[in-house]
Amino acid sequence: MSDPYADDAPEGRIQLGFLARLWPFARPYRRGFTACLGILFVSFALELLGPWVLRQAIDGPMRGAGPTDERLRALGWHGLAFLGVTLAGAGLGYVYGLLTAWNGQRVIRDVRRALFDRLLRAGLSFHEKQTAGKLTTRVTSDVENLNELIATGVLQSVFDLLKIGGVLVVLFWLDVGLALFTVATTPVVIALSLLFRRNAQRAYRAVRGRLALQNAYTAELIGGVRTTRAYGREDAVALRYGERNGATNTAWLATVFHFSVFFSLVDLALRATTVGLLWFGGTAVLDGSLQPGQFVQFWLYYGLLSGPVKELGEKYNVLQAAFASCERVFGLLAEPAFPPPRPGGAPGLPSPRRGAARVEFAAVDFAYGPHAEVLRGVSFAAEPGQTIAVVGPTGAGKTTLLGLVGRLRDATGGSVRLDGVDVRDLDPAQLRARVAYVAQDLFLFTGTVLDNVRLFDPTVDEAKVWAALTTVGIADFVRSLPQGLQAPVAERGGTFSQGQRQLLAFARALVVDPDVLVLDEATASIDSEAEARLQQALAAALRGRTALVVAHRLSTVRAADRILVLEGGRVVEDGDHRTLLARGGRYAGMLAHAAARA
Repeated sequence: MSDPYADDAPEGRIQLGFLARLWPFARPYRRGFTACLGILFVSFALELLGPWVLRQAIDGPMRGAGPTDERLRALGWHGLAFLGVTLAGAGLGYVYGLLTAWNGQRVIRDVRRALFDRLLRAGLSFHEKQTAGKLTTRVTSDVENLNELIATGVLQSVFDLLKIGGVLVVLFWLDVGLALFTVATTPVVIALSLLFRRNAQRAYRAVRGRLALQNAYTAELIGGVRTTRAYGREDAVALRYGERNGATNTAWLATVFHFSVFFSLVDLALRATTVGLLWFGGTAVLDGSLQPGQFVQFWLYYGLLSGPVKELGEKYNVLQAAFASCERVFGLLAEPAFPPPRPGGAPGLPSPRRGAARVEFAAVDFAYGPHAEVLRGVSFAAEPGQTIAVVGPTGAGKTTLLGLVGRLRDATGGSVRLDGVDVRDLDPAQLRARVAYVAQDLFLFTGTVLDNVRLFDPTVDEAKVWAALTTVGIADFVRSLPQGLQAPVAERGGTFSQGQRQLLAFARALVVDPDVLVLDEATASIDSEAEARLQQALAAALRGRTALVVAHRLSTVRAADRILVLEGGRVVEDGDHRTLLARGGRYAGMLAHAAARA
């Protein structure tokens, strides 16, 4: 059985195609990155200049002839020159670090914004296949991994390659024999790098998978903490989490092992080269074929060569993780957003007036997949101002049907029309400004009561919010809170009862003044007394509006203008309460069954 938390990201590979996809995010800040590259070249020039100054000091004032005072004075000037070069290099390094971090974080900010926007606009089917923990990992740690790629990874790696090439040219210019001996160790380092790449790639793949699994499981455990405590399963849940945490730790230790072995072997190869360089270079100095200052200059330049060689191995490690994150991030960015209006669709609704709308289902089919058909040939029309109730057994397709009105999903056959216009031809924002949806599984955001009723829209004034709260009968409760509209709301509304949360959701729907009100089991968790008050309040709110209502409580649909009985994805009965009751069919049977259970 497949694990719903398993990592589904493809293998991380360094691909230049990802850089092309990152370029649109980096392009607005190209001047900053160009400045970083310029700083690197100037810093490299200063690194080359320092050993040259030391050579001049050793082979000049230190070994030359002439008065001691003059030689000391010259040696002091050489020392000041070397100090100046060193300070300039340190200053440029500081500026480079600040500039790369600044540029990288600006790009990361834009990537994270685009990624979160795409997650908000992705279809419901996408979110139903993903776990919250996995998506959180994408938006946080995966995006942050890109910072290494953008800020220092690619730029520094390319420059290190250029730096290695430049240093090798200088080494051959100084002494061909010593340069050839230095280059002789390169195949060993390359072989170690290839071996490390194969093993590290496998290890980091395991880490990414385990980490995504652990994050997803953690998010689920936090969300289900009430159930865990209610059944006293803390120890069992902690044991399962410990297993996943241990697997993640084991995967990390494997990467640490490969990382340590690789750098230890590379360091050993470089130190062996250093010993050989000391022997052959020292011999050349003793026999007079090489000046001491020239040997010191060669020695220091070799240090400039060994640094980038070691860093390239480490950078490959960083780049591999970053490119794996690129695959994940761009995979999400490629996820299609909610379908826009169809080409050539209507520019707007024909009726600009608000207050009512005609909703029509014309031979509507819907399926979640090839073998998951939910609705079959559903046809009906809700005239402006009508309230239509939809009833039926669990799994009949009631919630799916209501979701088609506001394009939470799209019909796979037939059409859903608002005032004669196919909803697929309308801009989703225009459509949802006229259709308000209240579900049983409502969601309250962390913030304040005011934030949740007007959904962070500052254009909705408090007077309108109070009017909506009054309509649904919860205004007195909100006034009784110590901070009123500014009263804090905990995550998912945990500080309020289920009934209070649903009343706030009703107010949220009414504050946008919709033409169509869609209620999906919206009174399921309200007690009978609260429901009676709510029904009375909603009667006024629904006047002049079109409403579609789903409810298991048949008492809440008696006053509907029409009642549709949905079964097996089809409308099997259609009529008002009295007509259907007199018919003695499915609806009458549901009423009799409900009465028997009461």
